[in-house]
Amino acid sequence: MNLHHLVHFLALVETGSFSRASEKLHLTQPALSRSIQMLEQELGVRLIDRIGKRNELTPFGVAAAERARKIVSEAADLRISAQMLTEGTGGTIRLGLGFTPNGMFAGPLMTMMLQRHPSVGLHLSAGTPEAQLAALRTREFDALLVHSRAVPPNEDLAVELLGRVRSGFMVRRGHPLLTVSRASFADLIEFPIISTMLSDEATRALTRRFGPGAHPDRLLRASSDTVSTLIDAVRSTNAVFLGVLGTARTWLDTGEVVAVPLDAPLELDAQYAFVTLSGRTHAPMLETVRRFCVQLAQNETALVK
Repeated sequence: MNLHHLVHFLALVETGSFSRASEKLHLTQPALSRSIQMLEQELGVRLIDRIGKRNELTPFGVAAAERARKIVSEAADLRISAQMLTEGTGGTIRLGLGFTPNGMFAGPLMTMMLQRHPSVGLHLSAGTPEAQLAALRTREFDALLVHSRAVPPNEDLAVELLGRVRSGFMVRRGHPLLTVSRASFADLIEFPIISTMLSDEATRALTRRFGPGAHPDRLLRASSDTVSTLIDAVRSTNAVFLGVLGTARTWLDTGEVVAVPLDAPLELDAQYAFVTLSGRTHAPMLETVRRFCVQLAQNETALVK
């Protein structure tokens, strides 16, 4: 059976249109029609019912599409395996990150790869968990680094939990809050609080610790998906950044940003997950990336104990 016929059939299934499938495949519509007809002739059954301008899968077409996806995916794995054998440690690692993990891991990871493995490409992309998971399943990403709560249980996903990392309130060096030995919630809200959009889990922890006034709808003066934007605001204003300490590690280590001591523990931790597709072939360099991310999370956990 010609693998190209299966690829053409799946393109038609995904787009629902001969014209859109032709554009996606860079084929003429007559060529695509002939390919589908040849597949139907080889299988001895009709796969598509052409009803006016609409195309509907026959019952056998539905079953054939499911099997075709598996066959095409396995063929893609075979090509990847062959490519890795010829390229050795070359190629490109494509990693999807949640917005907060991006702030913590992207810079150190890119620095490490450029210093130690300059011949290996690295593509990092931040986005929503839903979009990241979809891209992982279509092999646009080799792996994801996201908050563990963003990954629903599914047998096609291999999930490795990383160490829990601490969150806190952070301010610029010389901020008025640092004149207080142990800041209370009343002290904190004297200044604008900024953060990324907070999860339901984080919201519950904040309101449990500080009361209803700590709900993000009332607490946050500004928010952003980009941690570096929030850090820039903290460095140049009296704003207070609520976030994972590891996302500001560079500035914390230099003393430019300081974690605010509180009158009681915040108990607001985050746990990230390294996610890959189960049973798939991965580039050897992906293991190097995974180990680095695990170690970075462990180091951050140790720093804040």
